[in-house]
Amino acid sequence: MSHPYMNVWASIAAYTNQQIAMIAANAIASADSMEMFDWENHSNIEEAPAKHLIGPASLAIEEVSQGIYSASFVIGIGSFNDEGLFVHRQMVDSLFKSLGSGVRLSVFDYKTSQPYSWMKIIDGTAVAPMSKSGQRALQFIQAEALVDPMA
Repeated sequence: MSHPYMNVWASIAAYTNQQIAMIAANAIASADSMEMFDWENHSNIEEAPAKHLIGPASLAIEEVSQGIYSASFVIGIGSFNDEGLFVHRQMVDSLFKSLGSGVRLSVFDYKTSQPYSWMKIIDGTAVAPMSKSGQRALQFIQAEALVDPMA
């Protein structure tokens, strides 16, 4: 894998967009009420769009053996104006289940967007406690995966 960090980042972003589509398909929240959000690219959550935000953050990669990587990351969920937190909790539940042990996510080449391998979620996926900021509830799901260098 010639660009392990960029390829895994692009793959997690693609996974996020797929999950947003699934959340909409399951009528948890409408597609136009959600947005893929790069948490690391924003320092002031109060300036974020007035939508439910879902996106990656805190990607770390370790080469555990030549060409084999371990990747840990979080998916942040920031629901907006969700009185009773019904939508928020359903989104967290859906994303948590989608990152269960043994789940395989496609790995994409960040330049071509072509899938070429897999990363497999390993034991230990966890949901962090919720916090609130103004009209937004925030919660993060942490997961770890082993990245197969080639399919």
